[in-house]
Amino acid sequence: MSFIQLREYQEEALNVIAKALSDGISKQLIVLPTGSGKTILMAAIAKHLNKRTLILAHREELIQQAFEQFKLYWPEADIGICKAERDETNHHIVIGSVQSCSKSKRLASLKDSAFDVLLIDEAHHATAESYQKIIKELGFHTDQTKLLLGVTATPNRSDKDSLGETFEKVTYSRSISTMIKAGYLSPAIGRKILTNFSLQNIKMQNGDFSICELAEIVNTPERNAFIAEKYKAYATDRKGVAFCVDVAHCKDLSASFEKVGITSKAVWGEMPTEERRNVLEDLKAGRIQVAMSCGVLTEGFDEPSISCIAMARPTKSQSLYIQCIGRGLRLWPGKQDCLVLDFTDKGHSLDIVMSLSKTMPNTLEIHESPTGEREKIEKTAKIEVIEECDTEFDLLGCAKFIWVPIGDNEWSLMDDDRNEIIMRSNENGYIADIYINGSKTSIVSNPIPIEYCSGVCEDYARRHLKIAFADLKTPWMSKQSAPTKSQIEFLQKNNAFKNKMNKGEASIEIRKILALKNKQRRQMENEPITSKQMYALTQFGIDTKNMSKLQAMREITRIKGKRQVCTA
Repeated sequence: MSFIQLREYQEEALNVIAKALSDGISKQLIVLPTGSGKTILMAAIAKHLNKRTLILAHREELIQQAFEQFKLYWPEADIGICKAERDETNHHIVIGSVQSCSKSKRLASLKDSAFDVLLIDEAHHATAESYQKIIKELGFHTDQTKLLLGVTATPNRSDKDSLGETFEKVTYSRSISTMIKAGYLSPAIGRKILTNFSLQNIKMQNGDFSICELAEIVNTPERNAFIAEKYKAYATDRKGVAFCVDVAHCKDLSASFEKVGITSKAVWGEMPTEERRNVLEDLKAGRIQVAMSCGVLTEGFDEPSISCIAMARPTKSQSLYIQCIGRGLRLWPGKQDCLVLDFTDKGHSLDIVMSLSKTMPNTLEIHESPTGEREKIEKTAKIEVIEECDTEFDLLGCAKFIWVPIGDNEWSLMDDDRNEIIMRSNENGYIADIYINGSKTSIVSNPIPIEYCSGVCEDYARRHLKIAFADLKTPWMSKQSAPTKSQIEFLQKNNAFKNKMNKGEASIEIRKILALKNKQRRQMENEPITSKQMYALTQFGIDTKNMSKLQAMREITRIKGKRQVCTA
């Protein structure tokens, strides 16, 4: 039994893929944004077709993630791993490293296993020689009875190699914009910060800036200090990733962040696996606030609590830019949006790459280079939306639901009628229940990762609950109007009113109070009656056997009310 329920677009994609295959389209490409559950979709395809299937990935992290998520969706699947010292090619499902699978001896073993389905994760890499060797040797380039399916968030390659030479057709796609608007990805807000470092004379390599020349220009003490100060100013409470040019840039920028009091560590592609894992664990646990990255974290990095992306490295590559931004778009309880800090140098125009959904006052700033003249740029409060921008890269969207923290790893989502979804952790992941009129029903009973659990809960809320109260896109929620009289009275009664609160902030604070009171009541339901309560109730001849603390409290309240009426 699957622990994961497919979302509507995943089911739609599954049907489209099956239809295209029946129509003779055997080499398909699926385009879905980062964070939209591409691996779960691949697991669903493998289960639906139920044929010998090989999944290819190019990083250790991607292989492990694929294994874990396949098991979540298809627990009973017979899965083997093919990489380095592991050679488990005789299983029904095999997840393999492209580096290992392309080696002649390993490839011969895979060929003997006669796979009917080949799924390629991060399929924009599929034009590389290693992938092509596997595709051809296993017969997927000519055999129309076999399914070759690639899944990617970025279908265009910066080296101009055509994915059309490998795949016949993009059979299904969803844009980032669509996914944000549907509530499956976090909204993005943008702040473009212009520096005075010129990139105009930097050579281009494979459609992007030359790494060596770029590092020489942007990795300076002045620029690094500037980026650190701006992160502190705009994202002081946000966990983030800063994308850098090379290893030296990672280390130097990390040092600049530490100088302004922001804990940070560098991580890069060639870093020993264990060291890289330790840095990412520190980021996940909150022991550091920002990870500096180069050559890694653009693909296969799943930390949904990330809410800020700092583009400290300029790029001309749409694919790379979107991969970077995608690291911050996953859903997380309490996360309202992802802030993109785009440090734009002279000669670097990313308006053509993407547009951002919200704007902030004084969006354009300028940092003066120690050797350059101050450039005269008019400050503006609006980021221009470029109409020609490919919709695949448009981040226009809306907000998600409001999750209220009510304890360690425990969150509440309450609807208009005060029905409440509670999501909490256990030792193996996250589970969720819904409370309707005091009655509890399980939504997620088997522990799953938090991003999937919150997604299941929000899907349930959309289908079954009245959600205006819990939806940040509600018009009144976004307005800076004053709190209502009833809101003020409620908050004052609970010693929670703050000056300059707007209506939306008051609503969120009220929800926190209600959720914590509900939690307290639930705890009392599981606590036995106190000796004091027992004594009070026995004075009125009430049987207290098997009575909970909450039941006793309610009974005492009822008696007190009755006595007051009689006295009056």
